[in-house]
Amino acid sequence: MDLLAMAKEQFSYTVELRRHFHEYPESGPEEQVQTMAYIMDELKKLDIPYEQVPGGGIFAFIPGPPDGKTVLLRADMDALPIQESETNLAGPKVCVSKIPGVMHGCGHDGHLAMLLTEAKILKSMQKELKGSILLMFEEGEEGHGNGQNLCLYLQKHKLHADICYASHVRWDVPAGKVACNRGTAMSGLYHFELELFGQAGHGSRPDLAHSTLDCFHEIYNALQTLRLRYVRPNASLTWSIGSIHAGERFNVVPDDLVCQGSVRFLDKDSGMAFWAEFRRVLDSVCPLNYCSYRLRVPEFQLPTINTPACTELFRAAAKEYLGPDSIYECEPWMASETFSFICNMIPGVNSFTGIRNDRYGSGANHHTPEFDLAEEGLIYGIAAALGYVLNYFESPPDLSDFQPVCESMESLIAMLHNA
Repeated sequence: MDLLAMAKEQFSYTVELRRHFHEYPESGPEEQVQTMAYIMDELKKLDIPYEQVPGGGIFAFIPGPPDGKTVLLRADMDALPIQESETNLAGPKVCVSKIPGVMHGCGHDGHLAMLLTEAKILKSMQKELKGSILLMFEEGEEGHGNGQNLCLYLQKHKLHADICYASHVRWDVPAGKVACNRGTAMSGLYHFELELFGQAGHGSRPDLAHSTLDCFHEIYNALQTLRLRYVRPNASLTWSIGSIHAGERFNVVPDDLVCQGSVRFLDKDSGMAFWAEFRRVLDSVCPLNYCSYRLRVPEFQLPTINTPACTELFRAAAKEYLGPDSIYECEPWMASETFSFICNMIPGVNSFTGIRNDRYGSGANHHTPEFDLAEEGLIYGIAAALGYVLNYFESPPDLSDFQPVCESMESLIAMLHNA
């Protein structure tokens, strides 16, 4: 079966989808109203039954034989609050957002186009399929937590999947190539908000005040040492402060400081070790400065780790259907992904679909106004996904070694909220 040719035959459909989603982006936790309406309309046209999950997204189902396996295929749909540039790295873009201040700056428009095209092709061969397909369209992936509602829906309605799959377009992988890391594909994340409380005073008598800036300075210096002292040398972990605000006047010692930052890590144990030491620093340094603190974690993600047997299944399928040189070797991505909810509970992979084309001008990093994707790269992402599905149905690998990180989706969500 020539899956690459089948994907190429549907290229105009893929492009039509991608450009529509790109021109009409929606951002926010529950604001992908028109996007979801468009997806549901396409599913109706394809005669694929679906269910909308409030505050989560959409599940759709292509049934196969009752005794067959089930593969979950996932795409995200939300955009970003960024004003898009009309040009990429080489010149004008083929399409630009028509919604001021909102753009698909991470490639979710491409994810949707690939998944709907895959659904169309799989639906056309439904009678020959040896298993079933569960399609998952996630809203609010960009830090809004909607994927948790999809996970809980899976559990509540006993929607079983034997393996899972998602692909993220990637700016540094050439169009026409796909990647699938052995081990961790994308990092875990602690997004934290820290507020310090002290005592205000006049700049002429700092001895009568308890400065939150002084307290923060000590916390920051202590954090600089944690990476070396408490995380093993060969673990990949980074942290940063992205926002800080304290004080309003030049001659007043501030009694309040607010900062935000993140910790990124490629294995769970290293991330949790750093986080535990971070909290110990706060508990130690704040009292020494006569300050108190409040720490919030708006978002915690586990690393997205590819199951070894599924990784080899995908890489073999890509070489079979796309060619022996189709696999691009790349480093794990230090960005985070809510697909980690799924692949920490169900064996599977998060692959990368190449979208870089220097002549076209795609290659700007994600979440930037110049971000763009070479649409022909989506063809290869579609064909690789189809190969992964069909080869799994033909010869399922041994997945007995896979251990879910928690006993249930509910316990996983509880762990994330108790970070």
